[in-house]
Parts: sequence; C-alpha cells; structure tokens
Amino acid sequence: MFRPSLREIAVAIDLCHGEQKLLREYRTRLIADVVTGKLDVREAAARLPETPEPEIPDDEALDAEGDDETSLDEATAEDEAA
Repeated sequence: MFRPSLREIAVAIDLCHGEQKLLREYRTRLIADVVTGKLDVREAAARLPETPEPEIPDDEALDAEGDDETSLDEATAEDEAA
C-alpha cells in the first residue's frame, strides 16, 4: 500500500493553494471584464436554463405561522415606553 510522505503531502497542499489563488484571480478578472463591458455575456446568459424564482413569504404569511416572538415595531414601542 502506498503511503505518501509528509513532504509529498505538503507539496500537494502547496500546489492546491497555488491553484486556488489562480482561480480567485481568474474569477476577479472575469467579473471585472463583465462589469466594465469588456466581455459580453448576454448570449451565454440567454442559453442558461430557466430556473424558478424562489417564493419569498410576505409579512402576513410569516405572522400567520404563529410566531410568538415580538415584532420589531412592538419591541421598539416597548423600549421607548421604558
């Protein structure tokens, strides 16, 4: 059974850290190019599959769940009264 030495493991970790650094730099550059208009992503974005929008419950739906916690408005009113 192959058992790598600590030196080999350390070298592999260093290589991974270097790759992570390069990926972060690439990501930063890619975002900068899209934001500044140097790279047009409209065509690629049009080819993305449709994803459903997440449902965000409104305040009434949250209140209907029966939370016993005090609302922010009630807490503020209680603090001001004290």
